[in-house]
Amino acid sequence: MRSLLNVLFSSKIAMLFLVLFILIIGAATFIEDYYDTPTAQQLIYQARWFELLMLVLVVQFIGNQVRRKAFSWEKLPQLLFHFSFLLLIIGGGITRYFGYEGHMHILENEAVDVVYTKDPYLQVRNADRSLNYTSEYPLFFSQLQNNHFELTFAIPGNESLVVSHRDYQYNARELYTKLNTSNDDYHLDYTNPDQQFPNALLVTVTYRGESHDTILFYDEKRFIQQFKTYSFGDLELEMVYGPKPVPLPFALKLKNFTLSKYPGTNIPSASESEVLLMDQENQLVEEFLIAKNKVLDYRGYRFFQTSYDDNEEGTILSINYDYYGTRITYAGYILMTLGALLVLFSKRSGFGQLDRRIKLLRNQRKSLTVLFLVFLAASANSYAQQQFQNPVSKAHADSFAELLVQTHDGRFASVHSLATDVVHKITGKDHFEFPGKGKMDAMQLFLDIQLDPNYWIQQDLIVVRENALRDILGVNQKHLPFIAFLNADRTYRLEYLVQKAFQKKAADQSSLDREIIKVTERVTIFDLLVNGTLLKVFPEQDSNNHNWINWNDSIALKPLAKDIISAKPDFSLKSQTYNEIMRSYFVSTLYAKQTNDYQEPEKWLTYIKQLQRELTPDELLPSTSKIKREIFYNKSDIFGNLKYIFALLGIVLLSLVYVENFSASPRKILNNAIRAVTGLLVLAFAYQTFGMGLRWHLGGHAPWSNGYEVLLLVAWGSMLAGFSVMKYSKINLAATALLTFLILMTAGHSYYDPQLTNLNPVLKSVWLIIHVAVITIGYGFLALSFILGLVILATSFGRRDKNKVKLSLLIQELTLTNEKLVVIGMFLTAIGTFIGCVWANESWGSYWSWNAKQTWSLIIVLVYGVVLHFKYIPGLQSPLAFNIGSMLSFGSVLMTFIGVNYYFTKGLHSYASDDPPIFPMWSWVAIALLFVLISAALWNERQWQRKPSSDVY
Repeated sequence: MRSLLNVLFSSKIAMLFLVLFILIIGAATFIEDYYDTPTAQQLIYQARWFELLMLVLVVQFIGNQVRRKAFSWEKLPQLLFHFSFLLLIIGGGITRYFGYEGHMHILENEAVDVVYTKDPYLQVRNADRSLNYTSEYPLFFSQLQNNHFELTFAIPGNESLVVSHRDYQYNARELYTKLNTSNDDYHLDYTNPDQQFPNALLVTVTYRGESHDTILFYDEKRFIQQFKTYSFGDLELEMVYGPKPVPLPFALKLKNFTLSKYPGTNIPSASESEVLLMDQENQLVEEFLIAKNKVLDYRGYRFFQTSYDDNEEGTILSINYDYYGTRITYAGYILMTLGALLVLFSKRSGFGQLDRRIKLLRNQRKSLTVLFLVFLAASANSYAQQQFQNPVSKAHADSFAELLVQTHDGRFASVHSLATDVVHKITGKDHFEFPGKGKMDAMQLFLDIQLDPNYWIQQDLIVVRENALRDILGVNQKHLPFIAFLNADRTYRLEYLVQKAFQKKAADQSSLDREIIKVTERVTIFDLLVNGTLLKVFPEQDSNNHNWINWNDSIALKPLAKDIISAKPDFSLKSQTYNEIMRSYFVSTLYAKQTNDYQEPEKWLTYIKQLQRELTPDELLPSTSKIKREIFYNKSDIFGNLKYIFALLGIVLLSLVYVENFSASPRKILNNAIRAVTGLLVLAFAYQTFGMGLRWHLGGHAPWSNGYEVLLLVAWGSMLAGFSVMKYSKINLAATALLTFLILMTAGHSYYDPQLTNLNPVLKSVWLIIHVAVITIGYGFLALSFILGLVILATSFGRRDKNKVKLSLLIQELTLTNEKLVVIGMFLTAIGTFIGCVWANESWGSYWSWNAKQTWSLIIVLVYGVVLHFKYIPGLQSPLAFNIGSMLSFGSVLMTFIGVNYYFTKGLHSYASDDPPIFPMWSWVAIALLFVLISAALWNERQWQRKPSSDVY
């Protein structure tokens, strides 16, 4: 019996169940994306067998802890961390079975005491409400399962009403267009084939032996579905499939709803509901403010600001009722954090023992004498510079750059930021040289396009990266002029193709479709630049929302108020309008180009800057010094330059460290060189930290709110990880520098937008800063683990009879370092994930919903947890197995960050400002090469094991 229990509760069986669990929840995310959320929920997440699987995992955990005698003081840190998952499962079970979520719609000056559930029910009632039936459980319908149900409702007079399932159609366009009545208010675009129509529940209603087929439409976008009247013989009933009402023991009255917007835009900045809570039972009447990340808690209910009416006269609140489940789950989060900290800082834990083992291996390795030479080749390129006359004085272009402009999202930025972003988007370059114009930077080009548009529409400016699109356009060059995209009648040549591309789902768009969309964006931006539409530099007079306008706007033709005119310098205007001010500036600048005397245009710039400051509140505008810092940030290209610095220093340090490790005797000059390169990396990291801080200061929020910024944080976290383990071996730091180079290079790709932007209201939370920072730094540790695994596998191929012992010790030392990285990375990812759950719960009232991002973040923790438990599984206890596992596990990180964020169309965590990156051919080649490397390493290991005299690791 004992032997049977040992088998059932062995580490191998436990890991098999855990791997099965990982595969199932991973598959569920693909099912959800391909079909829909109800299908994934019914098929997996809410299925009884899935609950049984989690119960098995709990039993396996307890059995393993008992078998391994883990209930001891020495193993308390690991026990606390593992036990936290039990609390999470218990808390989740309570939430599922005893809590509920819903929505409340309140108009201004209206009091409401009813919540509508999030889940849909079948509801039947008569006109006078004397009959009122609701299905006992919510009804969900899967596209992959048998959805049959049959509900029986008692009718007075010993009669019964039976409602049975006939069919459920998703996006029931044909039924809706055929049966829709004028009473339905669905605003749907019939020209878009991807537009979602209401779903249709087809049921059979049996009453007094007669069957009646009925169709109930269900619009998932609506919080409240409308009842419809149906006749069944002599019985007239109202039926609906949708959220059911749940009465509250108190009422909320909406006194006022306020929607704040970013200046000059319709983009929401914040939404607030001033409500009056009225509880007759407790004789309470009190005012509360509900806003994004500001929750109303009362009697176990939590109210969150979710949405609002289009006319901004009503609010939509989401409600969560889950007192015990949430608290038990939060206790699990706290226990997980405590356990992780104890593991990391306790000298008695397995993690704490890694330092001692690494030091012991290093001393053994340094006592051996092996000669190993590595040669570093470097090349330098230079080019001759040829001077041409600049189109506009660079000094004047820099002065123009300090003008303020209102961006499309309402942010007040320098014209330099707009110019840098616009020119790079159009051309893909930052420096230029054209016949008759000479060399110029982005700011000069931006200004000159507006001064001399007839010249620039004929120049090869707009980048076209896809060869297939060049073939369609009948050209073979990478850059094309604006006129190349126009037909003889001035219509857009790609209009039909871009419409077809837009009609496709993002996941179905080919690389050609995406390039057509991107090129169309570049052409449009160029056209807006030529027409002056982008240059919103003038404050609109008497604007309620501090809107700024461009000089060609119709409002710019409106005469200025007398008090504004009186503030102008001593020069004449034909008409007292913004349009004339800008025209006068452009004319004076054209003359200045010929005379090289920019005094007159400088006066106009000073006047425009004065107008901007006088007509807009100071608290909305960045200071002059802040604008200069923003321009410095743009010109410095901190992260673009750092990637080359990290690449160079990483290669040099890696070469020097390998020479040191395999030198016959210590060399002072070599050690000094390593210290010097290490010092340069410290300086580079300090500059990287300065860049992150400067971006935070300029953007006004933590710089990790979109794909580009998150990559910057991963790069910073990777360097932090490298410095944390460099005391074990400088190879770790060298690998970190190379990793940081790769991440910064990826961030610099055109699919990631480096532009500073305003923050979405829901992201204005301290939980966002903590959540993203912790989890992203965790990604940095795991990314470094991947790179270190590559280094270890590559190092293993240098094993020879004469160096096998020392090389094996080096590999074991690096593997233990890799284990430290995996432990730290996994803990940070776990803590960051569940901090994100707290953020979700504090923002919209649901800490866990099995959405794709949450699921894959959990998969990261579980996958790396499996790798860390290789040491308990026979056959997987070698350093080679661990390093391969750590490398392959990084695929879960890439899936979470790239796959979920950019390719899953039903995800809640996509970076809306970024386009889905095209998966290039080189990525597939890199993946193939990785598996070739792993296969070669396994074959090489097998060959050494076959040598009877080999001392292998």
